[in-house]
Amino acid sequence: MSSKTTTSPKVPLYIKIQNKWVNLAQWKSYHPGGAQALERFQGHDATDAFLSLHSKEAIQRFEKMQAVEVPRQIEANCEKSTRETLAFREFRSKREKEGWFERNWLWDAFYIGCLVVLATIGTAISYTHPLIAAILIGLCMQQAGWIGHDYVHGRGKASYWLGRFCGAFFNGFSSEWWSEKHNKHHVHTNQFGVDDDIQNDPILHLWIPSPDKEFALRPYQHIYYHIVYAFLYFSWRIQSLQTIYERADKLEFFTVLVNYLWLAYLPLEVSFLSILFGGWLVAEVVTATHQSEEILEGLSWDFCVDQFRTTRDVEITMPFFNWLWGGMQYQLEHHLFPTMPKYYYGSVRPIVRKWAKENGIDYRISPTMEILWMNYETMKKFSARKN
Repeated sequence: MSSKTTTSPKVPLYIKIQNKWVNLAQWKSYHPGGAQALERFQGHDATDAFLSLHSKEAIQRFEKMQAVEVPRQIEANCEKSTRETLAFREFRSKREKEGWFERNWLWDAFYIGCLVVLATIGTAISYTHPLIAAILIGLCMQQAGWIGHDYVHGRGKASYWLGRFCGAFFNGFSSEWWSEKHNKHHVHTNQFGVDDDIQNDPILHLWIPSPDKEFALRPYQHIYYHIVYAFLYFSWRIQSLQTIYERADKLEFFTVLVNYLWLAYLPLEVSFLSILFGGWLVAEVVTATHQSEEILEGLSWDFCVDQFRTTRDVEITMPFFNWLWGGMQYQLEHHLFPTMPKYYYGSVRPIVRKWAKENGIDYRISPTMEILWMNYETMKKFSARKN
């Protein structure tokens, strides 16, 4: 992921947030999410995307920014807030006032404790029971992905440091790389040419490619995609190392080094199988809730409605599988409120569902096996030579 500025700071960058236009041309190079994240909103209303991902401190800094007048053409071309958008802003504000975004550190202690227990037992039996160890450590790596994901989205110093260390210690991931990549997915979910999470070509396709981008094995992707999924964590490790090297981030280098020293201590087969198993579990979950939904053509800025169009929840009743899915069974709630701690999603789901019904918005939810089957059908559909 590149965060390089693509336009000169001398070129105005007009973005509308909370009915105020600001010029972020001089500031975009310092934006933690990269300059391109702002440039994609040139001339558009970024209110909902901004509120969904930023801390109270960032919002306060924005409020101190000077408002600017923009050319009439930009004002005229900026999308008007729809009824659903205005209703969602009020809905989100109410949830914030009710305290849904505050952390419960007892729950956090439980989830971190799960990681420590799985890692400790897996390491202790790695030389005597390597297969069981690989399963336990793989589960640890999968759950570390969910927990690190939750903290990187979270706001406040505690969440920042826990997010930075959690993924690095247990998975060897760069939180800086992941945050930049993943936040784009949140703002532009399933938007063709923008959301990297749906672009896995040439190995996997969610659309029929043009002849020059054809892949000889595509007709069999519905057969081999589960195998490809198992290499997700290897791919993320490589991208993390590239980011750490490019940014010369010493802190991330040393935190990730801890993970590789742990892997070096384990038997080779345990390290390898753990990464395969953990990555496969994560890939099966995160792909199923998005890639069978609508793929949007190009950029869209209708944040609320787009989340409902591109995201499907999973209905799970068994406690173990609720734990295993790590909060991603509440994918829609997570996309609407990414900074909300994941242990609240189960309670907020019926409130979201009721709100969607009241506002005439389609709320999509399916049982586990149905949503996994939908994913298979999607992969099979785009394995065909022609539409």
